Amino acid sequence: MVVSDYSHPVLSCEDAQAFEKQFLDSADSEWAAMLCAGLAIARTALSDYTELRAVPDGLRVLALVGKGHNGGDALIACGEFLAQYPRAKVHLLMSCDVDTLKPLARKAYDQLKGRVTNYFVESKANVVQIRAELDVITGGSGFHICVDGLTGMSFKPPLRAPSDAMVAAVNGYPKIDLRLAIDLPSGIGDSSGHLYFHADFCYATGITKQPVLDGDKSGRVRYMDLGFFDEATLPNLHERVITEKVLERYRRFRPSNVDKRHYGHLFIVGGSVSMPGALMMSVQAAVRSGVGRVTVFAPESVAGYLAAQVPEAMWVPMLETEAGTLSAQGFSKLEPMLSRATALLMGPGMGQHVLTEILLKQIIYNVELPMVLDADALQAGNLSALKVRKSPTVLTPHMGEFQRLSAGGNGDEIEASLRELCVKYGVCTVLKGPHSRICDGRDILWNLSGGPVLARGGSGDVLAGLLGGILAEPKKDPMLAAAEACMLHGMAADALARAKGQTFVRATDLLDYLAVVTRAEL
Repeated sequence: MVVSDYSHPVLSCEDAQAFEKQFLDSADSEWAAMLCAGLAIARTALSDYTELRAVPDGLRVLALVGKGHNGGDALIACGEFLAQYPRAKVHLLMSCDVDTLKPLARKAYDQLKGRVTNYFVESKANVVQIRAELDVITGGSGFHICVDGLTGMSFKPPLRAPSDAMVAAVNGYPKIDLRLAIDLPSGIGDSSGHLYFHADFCYATGITKQPVLDGDKSGRVRYMDLGFFDEATLPNLHERVITEKVLERYRRFRPSNVDKRHYGHLFIVGGSVSMPGALMMSVQAAVRSGVGRVTVFAPESVAGYLAAQVPEAMWVPMLETEAGTLSAQGFSKLEPMLSRATALLMGPGMGQHVLTEILLKQIIYNVELPMVLDADALQAGNLSALKVRKSPTVLTPHMGEFQRLSAGGNGDEIEASLRELCVKYGVCTVLKGPHSRICDGRDILWNLSGGPVLARGGSGDVLAGLLGGILAEPKKDPMLAAAEACMLHGMAADALARAKGQTFVRATDLLDYLAVVTRAEL
């Protein structure tokens, strides 16, 4: 698969407007897109809400409605809330009179007549008055979901009356469980220094617009594929979002005539007396990745009891330093076995020691296998050795590690530094974060799955094991391997959070949800 087979382009607001104008060339096609967007927004919001608790039968929804297409999307979403929860109550806070709605937004509104209550906010209304009205609407009970459909792609800041007072009032109103914005939080535009809607989620419908990926003002971003790019051809844009199409192969039968050798043999080098758990989590993830075989090279003082916990892997005890880390003397034990491997993962739980670093460099210089470097393998001194390698190498730094390895800055500087790092060392890099980025020096792929449930020790070790196992498949493209691993990891995290919440779980709980997301329909 080439990158464009499993990703869609990120566009500026101007380019997105131009694309939609050309692609949605009639009122009928615009209405069809609005219907798809509204339904997707409502259904995704109801799923996302379950990260907090079960959706109540008496769902209370507040929608902030402007005159344009985002207002129409919000109104369609409200109709779907009512369709799924007949006892729901939907309240519209409108920045304009109904008669001034654009035609498609008015069409969406007319479908809700008699089923919702709406309140037109006058331009002179202030924050205190609006907040008081919100309490009156629900008798002080607040809202389960708030949908922001005030402004759209053509918005130029700052917000003006009455939208500014509406956003300020809702931002300061504590009795809202989930706050979602459509496409862009209202108030976000050419400058982010102005008042804007504080979203928990931003639902990018049809196209991911660049401003939602800049900084942290959009909350968690969800991309909703409406089929725009199934029929359209765009230039080969090099900043893209990964789609669920990357998981298609996991939703098909495996060939009937294969054995374990067909899916590769991953060698994992890591662990130490002080951090055996990190290695354990990577191994547990690797054996769940679909790889044929896993062999682990661990310090001899920990290999025995770790082996008893994951018997599916083969364990090789290695000489260790006085600090309980892997010793450079162990290379002579590893080297004769390398012909069996198809990929190598190094770093989880490895720790830092001069003799351990020598071992790492020996492997990097002498082993021509696809390789993943994670955690303590990501030392600046090791990267210079990567320049002589011909086989694919994937780095998996979090932001702190990335800053140490590069001249990474903020905003656009991060993308430039990420490309520079990849070109300099000839690597593919997975920059982990709330929205992880995968780069090969040219393309940057955004993974928008996952969320705060991953903000815990061990989630990176799980990702490293998954990635190593996927990369071990013979002739696997490193960008595709990274995209599959990140999407699997993130979607499993979403499924875990919806089943058990974001807080009271373990990183290894993710593993039980890999099968859940791969067995779901696209």
